[in-house]
Amino acid sequence: MRETIVAAVLLLTIMPPAFAQTGWFDPALLERPDVKKALQSVDDRATAIVDEWIHLVEIPAPSRKEQARAQYIRGEMEKIGLTDIRVDDISNVSGVRKGSGGGPTVVFCAHMDTVFPEGTDLSVKREGNILRAPGIGDDTSNLMAVLEMFRALARGGVKTKGDLVFLASVQEEVGLLGAKHWLETSGYKPDMFAAVDVGSNQVWYGALRITQFKFLYTSPGAHTMESRGGPSPAKAVARAIAAVYDVPLPPVAEGLDTFKLPVANVGMLGGGTVVNAVPREAWFTVDLRSLDTATQARLEQAVEGAARRAADQEGVGFRTEKTTLGDYSSARTKEQRLNDPLVQTALAVSNHFRRPGTPAIVPADVGSTDANNAVAMGIPAVAIGATLEHTPHRLEEYAEADSIVPGVKSLIALAVSLTSRQ
Repeated sequence: MRETIVAAVLLLTIMPPAFAQTGWFDPALLERPDVKKALQSVDDRATAIVDEWIHLVEIPAPSRKEQARAQYIRGEMEKIGLTDIRVDDISNVSGVRKGSGGGPTVVFCAHMDTVFPEGTDLSVKREGNILRAPGIGDDTSNLMAVLEMFRALARGGVKTKGDLVFLASVQEEVGLLGAKHWLETSGYKPDMFAAVDVGSNQVWYGALRITQFKFLYTSPGAHTMESRGGPSPAKAVARAIAAVYDVPLPPVAEGLDTFKLPVANVGMLGGGTVVNAVPREAWFTVDLRSLDTATQARLEQAVEGAARRAADQEGVGFRTEKTTLGDYSSARTKEQRLNDPLVQTALAVSNHFRRPGTPAIVPADVGSTDANNAVAMGIPAVAIGATLEHTPHRLEEYAEADSIVPGVKSLIALAVSLTSRQ
């Protein structure tokens, strides 16, 4: 659930020397005959990849209703020859490309769902190199890229020691729920987890602390002409929203480009049934995000306290619905996560395949993707991407068509680099 986390996290234009010292990517790998054949096959299918990407976008997949897309992906997994293909009880689809043995098991996960509701026009409009449609980037572009990566490995006859798992997850946009369910129930214990769910100019190794509140205010209600001076859930909501936005936040963390963290955002509000009455119930939501657990805990207490005080001041009933995405008590330290070979290899590969003339990619300790689940479980994890995409979560979303070929190649290089070691 990247949740509109967009744009490249470009902290520096030259990578610090410490980066990639523990990475496993060797550019000479790209000259290995089987890998070279796989890479060439991607070039050969450039037009077909974009055509299928468009087709995939136009298969509706709102969260919790991903079944049509899941059926398509399962069919393609079968054609590739993956083993242990499963569709679980919430429609996650997974399949395995077996290695020869002795190497790590690596999951490549892309989510099938989009944030757009049923009935959204998903028709793709092509303007030269630009593809425009809701969901063209997040995360359909990466789903297409992972699918093509597994096909290319098969076409090249690429051998790896470790197993590669293709996970097409569901319900990412409503709380990272599909991947969490899969990690907890599939029986697989992966050594590494790569969420392919950001732009190709990004490498994330962290996990934001995310708490979502719904604050509800109640009263007996009254006719408009009897409302003056009486308790009003609507007035309590207005007071509470103002109070939440007045909660002091720590300074914005540096080096995160367009991201402004920590942050508390009111995303939804509602209540009432008629215009000429005091609503019996009114409510609003808050999405609270921080970079660390201690800050998040302090802000949770402050936000909930502000919302509760508004109810007391207005003399209305109050209740809270709270969802915390992830328990990070088992997460590794920032330094451990950053210096893991998975992250360093992903960084080296992403920089090798980045568009010429663009700034060097550096890793960011942020994350709002399915990789958060792995971070929480202490599994080495990274979020990467295969295309250049823009304005996700908006009807105006668009992506650059020619970015997917180098993106698929980067996934091939990463997969082979990670699974060809003992």
